[in-house]
Amino acid sequence: MREFEKKISVIIPVYNTELYIVQCIDSILASPLEDIEVIAVDDGSEDRSLEILMMYKDPRLKVFSKRNEGVFRTWKYGVERASGEYIIFVDADDYVSPALFETVESLLRLRDYDLIQHGWVEVYERSARKTCGSLDIPQGEYLGEELERVKDEYLYGGQGKQHEFPLSLCGKVFRAEFFCSFLPALLEDISAFADASICIPYLSKMQSLYFLSDHLYFRRKEERPVVNQARALVDAKTLDGFLRANEERFSLPEDALGRWYYAFHLQVLEGAVRGKNDELAKRILGETRFGALFAEYRRGFVGALLKKKLFSLARLSLKGRDAVLGARGAIASILQRN
Repeated sequence: MREFEKKISVIIPVYNTELYIVQCIDSILASPLEDIEVIAVDDGSEDRSLEILMMYKDPRLKVFSKRNEGVFRTWKYGVERASGEYIIFVDADDYVSPALFETVESLLRLRDYDLIQHGWVEVYERSARKTCGSLDIPQGEYLGEELERVKDEYLYGGQGKQHEFPLSLCGKVFRAEFFCSFLPALLEDISAFADASICIPYLSKMQSLYFLSDHLYFRRKEERPVVNQARALVDAKTLDGFLRANEERFSLPEDALGRWYYAFHLQVLEGAVRGKNDELAKRILGETRFGALFAEYRRGFVGALLKKKLFSLARLSLKGRDAVLGARGAIASILQRN
């Protein structure tokens, strides 16, 4: 059993985020709590990120530097050096509400929850827009049958719903001992869907949850690295194989495995279309298993375009409702002819 020196460890993987790292670190250190540690792990940055981190004098901040190994190994590196009873992950280009830590600490006086899930805010800087993310679950604790109901509705059956349980590390507070019990069994070599590879087993096996409706995390939705969709497809298949191989170990329902497979591959498909990799999009659409699920799940205008492999029109549609609204009548007539 691990010995804990702090209540909360905050782990920040850092890679080439010199434009944002100050706001990230400042938002965390603005908390007056002393019973936290902040572990910033520089993953071989090529900009001034590490230099900026080394300028901080707050004793709660611990800075580590290593060669570039990717986000999963950077998370693991931080977890292995954490002394907190609970773990919070923060991306280096995001930031948090200073109230996060006091709020979490007050909840943990009630019970040692396996997970605290709170709301978040998505920040679109170019358009000066913010949107709030959350689940339509009443605030409070979930145990036993009530927790299983939440899993069935929002985790296993949530794919495609507006309020599915998020499979991101952000917005979550993990119990460290429980989290570390999964680490030896988890994938280390995927980059796309790395969050999901951790969250799916963890959420499936958790025995206690506190859902908090407060929006305490701010997540940037622009300026993210361009994803290599061919690599992302390999990762999607690797994760699907991993989950199926551990179906019993992680108590994963068969229908949920199918929905996750579909969700991962759909994300790669739409990324390939946006990135004008039409050959990769055709390959995904041509897979028997995905094709059957796509026909079952994908509805609406974009789905019709993708099914007919009208990728240039699908690209326009994927830009958003406003971009395609004016051309909708013309595109509809093209669909009828094809």
